[in-house]
Amino acid sequence: MRLFDLSHNQLPALLRLVSTEDKVLLRQEAVYLMKSAQLNKLPCTLYCLATDAAARGVIISEPFTALNDSQWFALVLQAKQQL
Repeated sequence: MRLFDLSHNQLPALLRLVSTEDKVLLRQEAVYLMKSAQLNKLPCTLYCLATDAAARGVIISEPFTALNDSQWFALVLQAKQQL
């Protein structure tokens, strides 16, 4: 499993590499991307940091799962590679 850790409000080209076993995490300014239809089409599990979404007034909805800091840390530890 690779973790695609997005912290800015742009969709990098590397998201074309995402496969079903990968995970995408939105944090900081990237939580605004939850409104992007492109992310909803990805074949993998999608996460966001709950504190970052709350700080920016972004409502978390499907297909995203909100993570707290300890869950985020556990996700990073599970990843074989972080991009």
